Amino acid sequence: MESIKLFEFTEKTNVTVLDWLVVAGFIFITILISLFYTRRSRKSVTDYFASGQGVPWWILGTSMVATTFAADTPLAIAGLVVTQGIWGNWFYWSQVPQFLIGVYFFSRLWRRAGILTDNELVNVRYSGKAANWLRGFRAIYFAVPYNAITMGFVILAMTRILELTFNVSKLWGTIISVLITMGYTAISGLWGVLATSFFQFFLAMGMTIYLAVIAVGAAGGFPSMLAKLSQIYGQAKASSMLSIIPQPDAPNMSFTIFLLYILFSWWTTGPTDGGAYFAQRMISAKNEKHAFLGYYWFNIWHVVLRPWPWIIVGIAAAVLFPGIASKNPLTGKLEANPELGYIAVMLKYLKPGLLGLMFSAFLAAFMSTISAQINWGASYLVNDLYKPFIKKNASEKHYVRVSVIAVAFSAILGGIISFFMKKIFTGWLLLWAINAGIGVVYIARWYWWRVNAWSEISAIASLMIIFSIIFFAKSTVTLKTVLIVIMLINIGCLIAFGLTKKEWRKNNLKASIFSITVAVIAITLILLVTLPEKNFPWTLIYTLPMSLSIWLTVTILTKPTDENVLTEFYRRVHPGGIGWKRISAKIPQEEVGSPVFTKNNIIGCILGIASTYTALVGFGKLIFGNKLLGSALLIITAILIYFIIKFMGKEKWEYKKTL
Repeated sequence: MESIKLFEFTEKTNVTVLDWLVVAGFIFITILISLFYTRRSRKSVTDYFASGQGVPWWILGTSMVATTFAADTPLAIAGLVVTQGIWGNWFYWSQVPQFLIGVYFFSRLWRRAGILTDNELVNVRYSGKAANWLRGFRAIYFAVPYNAITMGFVILAMTRILELTFNVSKLWGTIISVLITMGYTAISGLWGVLATSFFQFFLAMGMTIYLAVIAVGAAGGFPSMLAKLSQIYGQAKASSMLSIIPQPDAPNMSFTIFLLYILFSWWTTGPTDGGAYFAQRMISAKNEKHAFLGYYWFNIWHVVLRPWPWIIVGIAAAVLFPGIASKNPLTGKLEANPELGYIAVMLKYLKPGLLGLMFSAFLAAFMSTISAQINWGASYLVNDLYKPFIKKNASEKHYVRVSVIAVAFSAILGGIISFFMKKIFTGWLLLWAINAGIGVVYIARWYWWRVNAWSEISAIASLMIIFSIIFFAKSTVTLKTVLIVIMLINIGCLIAFGLTKKEWRKNNLKASIFSITVAVIAITLILLVTLPEKNFPWTLIYTLPMSLSIWLTVTILTKPTDENVLTEFYRRVHPGGIGWKRISAKIPQEEVGSPVFTKNNIIGCILGIASTYTALVGFGKLIFGNKLLGSALLIITAILIYFIIKFMGKEKWEYKKTL
């Protein structure tokens, strides 16, 4: 393989009047839908942020897919195909167990909780001042820096598209895209976000499928495209690019990264219980069944159906535009940027009118994500910060007005952050790195009574500290020394309490032994493993065992949640499981509804995970010509779906609250 020369894509785009009319028509329809829902959203803050809890499954599930279908996603995946290969998509394909566990064991709990935002769960689940501090901290942390980073790389993608399509500068691209989305989100609340997302998703999905067909045709058809891939990149690189699962001997430690994704990522990183804007959708559902089906619908689209058109365009772009690059704004030098390949295909091969429709599809994907993010962030700022801590007893109209201001603040902040980002996938890695390990406590808070507010506080704080040490440490020796000292202090605290407090030792011996064991594992990993990169998923090797041990230690060293609060929480959501045995034993069975932690749900969840993966790989094999294996996998998928439906038929969907 010869060295691929870098080039800057500067082809002038022939944007016609027809393209402008199509884009204008799309924006007009979006605003019209938003205006239709304006009056409904203005009744109360509950209507503004939770749609009055009357959303059917097909709208809320599609809205979830649309939210994760941002303008950045096709670009990032096109880049992944070149830099890593198709297997790089396991970055998010590995989340399938997380999503299916969310469907079976968390979707109904969110609906039962009777809250407005997922952050409000803090005061339902925990007690004391620590609960108030946690709710306030989470409101600021997730609504401001966390949300701003997420919006930053989404806005970055949209400004790149605007720059290449219409020659609009990054500054004006940011202002235009943010203002349009901020406007309709502010006036229509979550109902407007859901309705516009539904329309926007199917436009975006339809155009990405069409672009995949055009891209393959431009590359000479599938057989020719795959042959050219080998000619340009060499047989070994091309084979790696087309691998759905990397080989154990693949270069750049690909197989190790793959293992980190599938073994650890799904249960440790981010909102493992379906929190954030996913929870916002489930909270807004008509009932538990709609929350369950909506989250399931999202999983099917998000993993099985949506990625393949993007991947196909990414492969075609690798053939049509090898070496595509962009200038580093700081150095002025060309740097390889395969993420731009997706845009290049769109601009070069789409005809007038269709180019406008494709741009509208990107705008739709952008709007659906940004509108959801700013609505979710604003809900935190108003419901979990302003309302409980700043102005408690104002009118609903006042809170709606403040909500509009919060929406504007969130949108503007995201736009500012986008100027500090260069590559989309780098933003993804940063976001996941600061959450690598926090997911365990999110699962535990629903299914173990002993988790308290300090558990979450220590989990978040320890991750921030550990990641900062990893990121800023100047030498490996310093990094490892500091991390080992932290773990030794953690072990020392447990031993000190165990030796001096007999009653405490009696109640917490098993948990203490487990926490010390995890701490020893962390120390061993720190000593034996040197991180190849200070990025996700490598950071998991240190952050996961360290944060797990720390928050477990803090949990058993602090007072449990008040028993009255735990009792009311169990009555309200009734998750079931042995982790609540101490509390559930004191509550008469007739006072609670049906649990979700059941044998049927465990089997259904396992079948759901298996069917999702067989469908995902089956479609991939069919697309790339392996008809026998692809068909066999899809037949297995159909059989698994039959049993899933059979188990769902046995489920009791009615749930009686006893508050």
